[in-house]
Amino acid sequence: MPTTQFDVTAFGETMLRYSVPSGERITKLKTLDVHVGGAETNVLSALSSVGRNCGWVSALPDNDLGSLVLRELSAASIDTSAVNIQGDRVGTYYVEFAAAPRPINVIYDRARASVTELTPTDINWDYLLNTKILHITGITAALSKGCYDILLEACERAKDKDVAVCFDVNYRTKLWSPEVAQTKLLPILKGVDLLICGEGDAETVFGVKGSAKEVLEALYEVSSAKHVVLTQSSRGSSTLVDGVVVGVEARAAEIIDRLGAGDAFAGGVIDGYLDGDVVEGMKRGSVLSALALTQHGDMITTSRNELNTLMTQPQSSLSR
Repeated sequence: MPTTQFDVTAFGETMLRYSVPSGERITKLKTLDVHVGGAETNVLSALSSVGRNCGWVSALPDNDLGSLVLRELSAASIDTSAVNIQGDRVGTYYVEFAAAPRPINVIYDRARASVTELTPTDINWDYLLNTKILHITGITAALSKGCYDILLEACERAKDKDVAVCFDVNYRTKLWSPEVAQTKLLPILKGVDLLICGEGDAETVFGVKGSAKEVLEALYEVSSAKHVVLTQSSRGSSTLVDGVVVGVEARAAEIIDRLGAGDAFAGGVIDGYLDGDVVEGMKRGSVLSALALTQHGDMITTSRNELNTLMTQPQSSLSR
């Protein structure tokens, strides 16, 4: 791959997550745990943890909450020098963790967040595209017209610069309908090189269902991706290699915090892509996803050594 300032860059929103302690209800909250997280920066955090050089483009307000986000991302070794300081709001969301039969409840409060005010003219394109691979998601596409336009232009400019684009569909029912999502995402998919899509998202957004091979082939049809990775929840993930389905099992984990696991998986896939092996990336992603489930917060903390150890050694309850 060409020499660039970054291995991976991303554009998107990072929010403050407020969660009530497990077993508590939002309607009776007395205390909140605070974490920083966003789909794209969760991916960058995983990649930075294993030694990749990462940069993030977005917008944050010039206040203490904006400073908090920047501090946390800097602590995760994510470069934030091209973040626009403008607007008035950091988006927030509230999480009520739950055990069966209740689902986890998420309440978003992200209207008028600083990132939603950005347009393509606000982006430092030389910075964003000084990378081997650009990572973007369907979440950002749904935030505002400006964010959507930025993603479209990013795909066009990346093609001109011969920069690979990774796109994670990441459909969110609370942001847009399946019909609108399909209409908006199909043009973006024509500009991506590496596509990550959940089995449920493939059916909900693109109307695709069937065997793993059928779904993967359909996703290749609607995109320009050279590599498509289908995530299948607890059953792991699949891709096509020379027309043959190759699957990677999910790793078992004791669940502490469910949020961010999919982004950690995407980080592993990108890490493998950078090394020229997407299947190896899926294996790394499986381990990183399991690690994310065992940690509080959206952004994973790990190391290349830990990742390599967990991939090559059987699981153990004691390290000494």
